[in-house]
Amino acid sequence: MTETEAATAEDSLPLDFIRECILLGRKWRARVDEQLKDHGLTAARLTVLYWVNELPEGTSQRELADIVGIEGPTLVRQLHALEAQGLLERVPMTSDRRAKGIRLTPEGHHKLAGVVSYSLEMSREYFPKLERRRLPSAIRLAKQAREAIP
Repeated sequence: MTETEAATAEDSLPLDFIRECILLGRKWRARVDEQLKDHGLTAARLTVLYWVNELPEGTSQRELADIVGIEGPTLVRQLHALEAQGLLERVPMTSDRRAKGIRLTPEGHHKLAGVVSYSLEMSREYFPKLERRRLPSAIRLAKQAREAIP
């Protein structure tokens, strides 16, 4: 291998890492979508439920859309669907009566807990041979890569 080929191979490692993360995410999402159909959910709706649960009360819809990675109108459609399913509700904000906060209903918490439990089962089934001791490093690396992108 020439010096140029070695440099090129070394330079492509970050792109190889990103590619594998993207492919893993797509494959995982497809499998989750397949399993969620029985629960009346999609991976996209699950993502919204997850972040509504994780973010502090008072997070705006714009902030939620940014974190979920979708446009505002798409988020609104997801929120309407989840609200119609009885999984979340919009409540007046104490700081601004015009704004609406979003929170999970008891049914939303129950549904999310069930799906998280199922996701843990899936990870045990699909990834039994992952070296557990290396996961914290992999998580840190993925986080550093995500945070490096403005």
